[in-house]
Amino acid sequence: MSDSSPLHIREATSEDSQRLNTFFTSIPITGAIQIKIAREEQFFSFYQRLGLPYKTYLLEDGHELLGTASFLIRELKFKDKILKIAQGCDLRIAPNRKAILSWSKFFLPLLEEIRQIEHCDGFITSINHTESQSMNAFIRPKMRRSEQPAYSLARKYNLVSIHGSYPWQPSLNENITVRPYNSSDKDALIQFISKQLKGHDFAPKELSEDVAAYIQRSFLYSWSQFLIAFSRDKKIIGCVQPISSSLLQDYLPQEYDQQAHNFRQFLKVAQWLQIGRRLTKPYSRSKQQEALHFRMLHFFLFEHAEVQKALLQAAYTTSKQNEFLIYAYEKSDYVKRPPRGSIYAEIPYGLYNIETPDRDALTELTLNNDQPVWLDLIWF
Repeated sequence: MSDSSPLHIREATSEDSQRLNTFFTSIPITGAIQIKIAREEQFFSFYQRLGLPYKTYLLEDGHELLGTASFLIRELKFKDKILKIAQGCDLRIAPNRKAILSWSKFFLPLLEEIRQIEHCDGFITSINHTESQSMNAFIRPKMRRSEQPAYSLARKYNLVSIHGSYPWQPSLNENITVRPYNSSDKDALIQFISKQLKGHDFAPKELSEDVAAYIQRSFLYSWSQFLIAFSRDKKIIGCVQPISSSLLQDYLPQEYDQQAHNFRQFLKVAQWLQIGRRLTKPYSRSKQQEALHFRMLHFFLFEHAEVQKALLQAAYTTSKQNEFLIYAYEKSDYVKRPPRGSIYAEIPYGLYNIETPDRDALTELTLNNDQPVWLDLIWF
């Protein structure tokens, strides 16, 4: 796909890794926290560790890099149907008029090219609702143009960060025990996860078909990292796998808005009182690029709120002293709200269907659904 002018779009190769890293890290994500994301020397290691096929595209003006976008190619289960979905992520556009207008010109043909090559049924992406620039550009533009894709909301969810808990909270339920995985737990854990999966849309096809094989061949997950909750009669009633953020990429805070700044100051006091963990100083204050340290909670499954509380406490106490916890949950899923007494923050997100103006969104990618969403790997 090219143009008669020097401006063109092409698929990235391994030789573009260093250029991609430099450009990608140079452009921050705006929102409650302005963040730059840094990857290892090999830019594509992020997608490889997720274990998903991917396509990354570059928008270039001669030798100047103006924009990037990646698509993770995924087969996802929706009730009794499997759909092949391209998940858009890592969109970065140089902050100038030429780059922004040029990207719009190329984006719709790019969607059609991916649809034909990968035989995709549809496209999705996650957007942070505190990112005003993204919201104004994609979700609520002042003018609709024929060359712009149509974004339609599929689901709302929150990204929660747990930083501690207030004192004098009720004790954990003594009938619930949480401990690390043992090899003897494998069969029962597989049965528990399989049962929980049946009620979720957006679950990976491979995970739905064979939980053991999915985890076994994953570069991200491992049996040994599971924490498992048991009832008094030794039945599995919950599980979670906390994953260090540094395994995938580093999140470098540049600046906090006023609300986030106030929360960071509060966490400094909470840490002094030994009831919480603080956030990393932004670059604007320290003049050093320091990463946020947190654990992402995957396979966060439980039968009721008391189990959730026990799993969160176990994940928190087994993490490092400078790490907080993060997990995603749908706003309609009240059971997954942070337990009372938690010191936490929430960022609202939307999962959006992306389509060309001449196509309707797939029914499965609209709000006309009542099954919860499997959010692991969705919010990246």
